[in-house]
Amino acid sequence: MARATKIQLQDSIIDALERASSEAFEKSGVHIRKMPEYFLNVFIANELSNKFPTLGYRLEMPVKEALNEFGLEDYINPNELRINGKFDIAIISRNSRKLRHIIEVKRSLSKLQLLKESKRLKALAAEQHQSKRLETGYIAAISRLGSTARSYDVDQLLDTRLGFLSDQLGDAVNVSCRYKVMEAGSYGFAPSTSLLLTVFCIKKAYK
Repeated sequence: MARATKIQLQDSIIDALERASSEAFEKSGVHIRKMPEYFLNVFIANELSNKFPTLGYRLEMPVKEALNEFGLEDYINPNELRINGKFDIAIISRNSRKLRHIIEVKRSLSKLQLLKESKRLKALAAEQHQSKRLETGYIAAISRLGSTARSYDVDQLLDTRLGFLSDQLGDAVNVSCRYKVMEAGSYGFAPSTSLLLTVFCIKKAYK
């Protein structure tokens, strides 16, 4: 039985983003960035639950409902949690139905959007839920690259994003990412455009 380690989860999310891109173009004739974000959410949730038999999921799970499962009704940082909102994907234990990880999904690498979701995951990690698993959360993102982009350009772009997030979030969390660059022209994009698939990991730091 496949074990859902942090690395395996991230790689499986990237696989899901690629599969969603392929099917979007094959079945609708448009590239993935023209599809609603929810389309990505479904592919990611299904990929993880199919690959890891112990995992299930909830889509658009209300934040209050998720935290109430841990007996929490008062929150350390309700604003950054966006307590009246919903989590894009809640990964749960298929047997116990307990919450394991949160995945937020973005269709860009906008600094402000990544920071908004990172602050939410940082706030979730700091809550008094007593769950080690909820101390790690993920942001799945897709973005376009010009065909002139080389590996060092991608590394530089992502290093810039990681540095920005680390500076903004402070030393309470560690920020990392895994990524894959698709061949230019794949899945409905112009011959001059590549697709960058990235998963950011926001993990509570211990001093």
